[in-house]
Amino acid sequence: MTRPVMTRRGFFPRSGEYAALAGSTLLFAIAFPPFPLLVPAFFCLVPFAVAVATRADGEGTRREAARLGFWFGMLGYACNLYWIAIALSIYTKLAIVGYIAALFVLAPIVALAGLSLFVLRRRTRLPLAILLPVVWVASEVVLNYMSDLAFPWLPLGLALSRTPVLAQMADISGVRGLSFLIALANGLIADAWLLRGQRVAIAKRLAGAIAIVAVMAAYGSWRMRTTALVSVAPIAIVQPNIPQEDKWQAENQGRIQGILDDITMKRIAQHDAKLILWPEASLPGFISDHPEWSSAMRRMAAVSHTPILFGTLDLVWHGPGDYDYYNAAMLVDSAGVLNAQEPYRKSYLVPIVERVPFVNPRWFKKLKYFGGYGRGQNTKPFTLSFGKVGVLICYESIFPQRSREFRREGASIIVNITNDAWFGRSLAPYQHEAHMALRAIENRVGIVRAANTGISGYIDPLGRISGETQLDVADSRVYNAQTTSVTTLYVRIGDWIGTLALALTIAGLIWARVRRQTA
Repeated sequence: MTRPVMTRRGFFPRSGEYAALAGSTLLFAIAFPPFPLLVPAFFCLVPFAVAVATRADGEGTRREAARLGFWFGMLGYACNLYWIAIALSIYTKLAIVGYIAALFVLAPIVALAGLSLFVLRRRTRLPLAILLPVVWVASEVVLNYMSDLAFPWLPLGLALSRTPVLAQMADISGVRGLSFLIALANGLIADAWLLRGQRVAIAKRLAGAIAIVAVMAAYGSWRMRTTALVSVAPIAIVQPNIPQEDKWQAENQGRIQGILDDITMKRIAQHDAKLILWPEASLPGFISDHPEWSSAMRRMAAVSHTPILFGTLDLVWHGPGDYDYYNAAMLVDSAGVLNAQEPYRKSYLVPIVERVPFVNPRWFKKLKYFGGYGRGQNTKPFTLSFGKVGVLICYESIFPQRSREFRREGASIIVNITNDAWFGRSLAPYQHEAHMALRAIENRVGIVRAANTGISGYIDPLGRISGETQLDVADSRVYNAQTTSVTTLYVRIGDWIGTLALALTIAGLIWARVRRQTA
């Protein structure tokens, strides 16, 4: 017996699926920053889940469920991640191809979620309030650990980043726990929809969804009242505002250094900071090739007795013609000594732009600053006079495990140095910054963010964002960074909700497969 093939007709959505896809796509598209909305996140999975469950309860097929998931993922991510085409356009004329390729990596994960939801619903007949949060969170875990293709940019929990009172439970379970609760509310609402006409049953499920939000708010209010914040140090950021199209031009290197030095000297004259942060790759080249760069920074740090933590490119030689280069953060200490502590080298690399997935990065050495970055191994924070500082470079902020590692290593402050200029004026700078609120709550630690063109700012251990800079404006700010003495449950045991959800999903699918074979 031959297996059915996926024809064009079987691949594209059918008329009966349009409403579900449109509803979930629209709500998913406006659920995240910068949209100042909260409600869409608690409804965005409902049309999709109802459509899958209806087919599982009736004569639908697994192919239909997978197709629903695929197109929900394709369209939902297409709306939120259009900026990938903007970013890649700086590097290649095939930017739109890269954007579409990214969608074809992400959409199959949602297709697997739809397929899993269908199989588990058909075999168990359990309510969506149980199945949906487990399956959806499992899919988020997969996105977080896809090796070179990992891209956990839009977990459902991110929708709460601008509503700290609802996000405080992240200290128990990480962002995955927030996603679970949001998906649970979606599941209850979807169950209520499927029970149309049964007023009591509908009321109970809607009351359950409201109760979830109420419990989150009650816990958040309590934590925000009772968590003691401890001042650590005033930390200054330098936002030089160098356009991406100017940044890597050799003729601009001297001008860029001048801008950084000028803003830094003005900040030093204020005598109001114990650490100065420059953004990711603020010095656009290999620092080993420019002794004038390190000389200027050593002089400024030594005269002011203020350490400078900055982003640059680090070249490491292993032998004649054998080297690796890294996106790195280095420290000039208060005595003016450069690299008295080992540089921090970025290990979570942007697919394609920094590291072409699954191939030898040394094949791309001749393509300067593209595709061939080395993966750093050092995860130790820098030690300064006021405590330990963990560094997240660029989109390392979207991986919860890295911030947790720093906190477990004793970091009292985390800093995020980034260059978001390549995002342009899109949704991306706002989405990128939003992750920091969740990292702050998960670890109960203050986070200072220094971005080349913005948004720079401060996030306190309760996830409250303040002192944000404007996009595309040169600026400098100083923030009174804080920490707590709390070691959260998330820091202690990690992503237990995500691990449990993935294990339950896999176990459920295996059980369903065995049951089908024995039947």
